[in-house]
Amino acid sequence: MLNNHNIRSIVMSFVVVFTFGYGQDFTASITAAGGTSEYMLTFGFNPSATDAYDSDFDMYAPPAPPPPAFDAALGWGGDRYYTQVLEGDGDLLEHEYDINLAFGSDNLITMTWDNTGWSDIMSSCMLQDAFGGMMINVDMLANTSTTLTTLHSTF
Repeated sequence: MLNNHNIRSIVMSFVVVFTFGYGQDFTASITAAGGTSEYMLTFGFNPSATDAYDSDFDMYAPPAPPPPAFDAALGWGGDRYYTQVLEGDGDLLEHEYDINLAFGSDNLITMTWDNTGWSDIMSSCMLQDAFGGMMINVDMLANTSTTLTTLHSTF
């Protein structure tokens, strides 16, 4: 027997994809806001950092709260971070960070960023869903915000 349930929280993963044309020694932030909560997620590269946890650069995020609480964190190497700075090793290949989001009861997430100077250090920066841009595909060099919504689903 099936029961009707309202889905008030959906965990989504998005990917921030960087393609560099220049050196990697910077940090930048994305602010994710939902309900009455707001999280600043800081990412970047530094020659003194590693791709693992570095106490001088990184900040772990605690485990996600239960639904319907809003949540946001960077995902890297199976861990949750508010700040994750990777090794700026001159590898100018594409890099991807995950952004793990859980919608709160208002079903809205607003993401904002200040992209001033980003085009000087990277040739592209995309915010995409985990399905390669089928649901969301935002050029972060050309835009400074996006709003994500989900509808209440009934089973």
